[in-house]
Amino acid sequence: MTIQATSRSSQGSRVVVFAVLMGLCQSCLAQQSSADTQAQRVAVEAEMKTAIQEVQRIVNQPVNQLIRTPEMQVSTYKPGWFHDGASKPDFNNVDVRRTREATYDKQQYITSDLNPGVVFIGSEVEFNSMTKYFYTDRTLPKKKLSEQEMLEINRLYRVIGRCEQQMAILQKG
Repeated sequence: MTIQATSRSSQGSRVVVFAVLMGLCQSCLAQQSSADTQAQRVAVEAEMKTAIQEVQRIVNQPVNQLIRTPEMQVSTYKPGWFHDGASKPDFNNVDVRRTREATYDKQQYITSDLNPGVVFIGSEVEFNSMTKYFYTDRTLPKKKLSEQEMLEINRLYRVIGRCEQQMAILQKG
């Protein structure tokens, strides 16, 4: 009987040891999963930040400036170039080629009350409600973008949209 008790005691000890090991493994897996999620979050944030910086670089290119002379026929925009605020683009669907406004094309020279003594060639300037979200200096007009630049912005917008979706999933998990 003593032998059986020892055997049962030994089995009980094994069960306890097994349960402790299982708990440790689950704890390790949970920590690993948390670390994996954090690493994914960091990678997605870095990818999104890079895409945003590239959009900003393209959208905020400088426009050629000329010194204003008395003989120039100049249209002046007031107050400033842009009203406050900006709509956040639907990064997954918007096509910035379709939201471009070329109203400045009609004037040879344009300026703003923010830029005394300086003019810009109207045909080199554009406004785009779906890139305004990324304007970093609203005291200057924005350069008219090429087809290739707009396609690149569309591509970068899809990256941003995908990253936003992945971040939402990672936040839930």
